[in-house]
Amino acid sequence: MTRAAAQSVDDARILLVEDDEIMRQSLEDRLQMEGIPAVSVSDLAAARRELSRRALDLVVTDVRLPDGNGQALFEQVCREHPGTPVVLMTAYASVPDAVSLVKAGASDYLTKPFDIDAFITLVRRNLSRVEDARQAELVARDGTAFRAGSGVLGHSPAMRRIEELVARLRNVDSSVLITGESGVGKEVVAHLIHRNSRRAEGPFVAVNCAAIPVNLVESELFGHERGAFTGAERRHIGRFEMAKGGTIFLDEIAEIPPEVQVKLLRILQERKVERVGGGEPISLDVRILAATQVDLEKALERGRFRPDLYWRINVIHIAVSPLRDRPEDVVYLARKFVTEFAQEMGKPVAGLSASAEARLLEMPFPGNVRELKNVIERALALCAGSRVQLHDLTPFEPEEEPETGHQPSLKETVEDAERAAILGTLDQADWAIGEVAEILGISRKNLWEKMKRHGIARDR
Repeated sequence: MTRAAAQSVDDARILLVEDDEIMRQSLEDRLQMEGIPAVSVSDLAAARRELSRRALDLVVTDVRLPDGNGQALFEQVCREHPGTPVVLMTAYASVPDAVSLVKAGASDYLTKPFDIDAFITLVRRNLSRVEDARQAELVARDGTAFRAGSGVLGHSPAMRRIEELVARLRNVDSSVLITGESGVGKEVVAHLIHRNSRRAEGPFVAVNCAAIPVNLVESELFGHERGAFTGAERRHIGRFEMAKGGTIFLDEIAEIPPEVQVKLLRILQERKVERVGGGEPISLDVRILAATQVDLEKALERGRFRPDLYWRINVIHIAVSPLRDRPEDVVYLARKFVTEFAQEMGKPVAGLSASAEARLLEMPFPGNVRELKNVIERALALCAGSRVQLHDLTPFEPEEEPETGHQPSLKETVEDAERAAILGTLDQADWAIGEVAEILGISRKNLWEKMKRHGIARDR
């Protein structure tokens, strides 16, 4: 087992079986660069040992192995891990064997020599199918559950922890306070809490408290009877009643006026609401989620928010970090947004170039995820190729003036030129490694080594 594989063994999702050391190392390095945990072995015996000690999402194996063949491994996977996809790698002479295994239920096969980009595409497609099947099974079993740690909210440890907390809240109705800067995704978290709850079949009613005129807040939240005030020509059902049997999400709850805060507290305590101008209390079956970008503890000190209401809504507190504090999510979310907007716009855009991803990591995003999504939407609208390029992200930025002062050494100049040449060719060839190596006049192995030395990776 190689060093790279050993680093990923505990959370490996893929078993790679290949007896050619150079091929195995190249595939393993690329999987690592793509952030896909894998464990690699060189023969059938080692593969069988790995299958016996761990659950895997995908097996990729050569058809011909030193001590057996891919068919024996495929049969073991079918027997011991039904549903786990198997992808076969085969030389041209063994294609009939691979085809027969595909007919028997193997996922797919690749004929050697193959482009590593095609390999990664096939791997991602199979992992996506596994995840879809897993989600479908969960939904069929309990209606709405999602797998904690699946990356619905993001790839960073902070967002994975929030997912785990949301999963634990499934069977409780406790109030939740979600805090964080504007644009971090507080409403996304609220939607996830609702969809993963036993109230998922009920309504989800979102209220932006900051957008309601002060004199209408009470009517909007609690409703009113006809004639309750000037202009009240008919009965109006409030947001709390609309959310009956489901969830109400009070966004920017700090903007609710103090006099309405008193009535909101009573509703939370008694679980009953009275419409403005009405005399009959109406029983409520509603879960309360609230969010704010305001520091509520400071608002308490200044007398702008009631302490008793604060403790009522703050049973469970979820703090969503700003995007600048979780850089792992920038490229991860950007790729998801590219896929979403490409589908919406009907454009054949497969992803982002390496230079575009590097630029995203340099951007401050004061508007957080909302700003990132806006940037990607604009880039997709401008993109004319198969990948979003740097100029699509920053179409209106002036060119930077060359810096003066430091005189680079010859070695630095050569290294910078080599790195720029590799990056430029990768963008030009859409990361088709074989084509890039051919254009640059070097071997694939040499190209991988140079990329590793220069820190060039899609998840930089």
